[in-house]
Amino acid sequence: MTTTASPDTPTSVDPETAAEVDGEVLDAEEQARATMAELLELIDELAARRPVAARVVSMTGDDGVGAKELAGTLSADVALTTRVMRRANSAYYGLGGRVRTVTFAVTVVGFQAIRAMAAAAAAGLDTDDVLPADFWPRSKAAAVASSALAPLFRVPAADAFCLGLLSGLGQAILVQHDADGYQALLDRDDVTTGGRAALLDAEREVFGLRHTDVSAEALSVWQFPREFSDALARLGESPERSTPWSRCLATALEAASRLVDPTGPVSDVLELSDGVVTEDRLTGLLPRLRESVAASDW
Repeated sequence: MTTTASPDTPTSVDPETAAEVDGEVLDAEEQARATMAELLELIDELAARRPVAARVVSMTGDDGVGAKELAGTLSADVALTTRVMRRANSAYYGLGGRVRTVTFAVTVVGFQAIRAMAAAAAAGLDTDDVLPADFWPRSKAAAVASSALAPLFRVPAADAFCLGLLSGLGQAILVQHDADGYQALLDRDDVTTGGRAALLDAEREVFGLRHTDVSAEALSVWQFPREFSDALARLGESPERSTPWSRCLATALEAASRLVDPTGPVSDVLELSDGVVTEDRLTGLLPRLRESVAASDW
């Protein structure tokens, strides 16, 4: 799964900043591109450790592949197969205990969701000994919340689930790129008290790009729907530059944060959703979302 940095890799760094790489002085934009290229190479390295997951990502993008063929490949990765089987038997689908074969699980969960789960595995999102303790709970909460909120933004719920699940992919890559540096970033007072916006600003300061930029680029080179990478790249943009996908994701990420860290900082959900979701509406949705996340034992 060879990846190449796109020429339009998003950056938002201070143009006065410069760095030295291999004896060359790079300006901020060049530095960000160089870092992105390193991160995409890291994804290739991580994917090589999970060849079955990488193969599943490729197969699920091929319209000529059927459920039986995909199930045959998927079965070679026990950990990923277990996640798919557990999801198929979760309360979300109402088939608890009745999904007993991998082929049936593939038809229940769907190719797009399996593709997202395989991409997560290939990029090391399930590497619990490296990532922050709340990383996977946040990813699941973001996926569930995205799916639940999708009808309000008129986007497909199944695709929104995948986007939510993969929205943190870039963070996992940054952590595996520089675990100590990223932990130091997480421990900063401005990040612990400032919420998601502060985290993204700190990432841009330290690494030259945000984890959402990395997620967007990775999903682009893996040929996920363009709406996915576009939504990630537009997170935090003004309403006139946002899209229904980016507004759905931003609202879902806020919901996920509140589910995982109820006492943490909050953002204005009305602004994030561009008026689609009020504070009262989100508050009313949280108990149902909490139940759905708890039922998502995968």
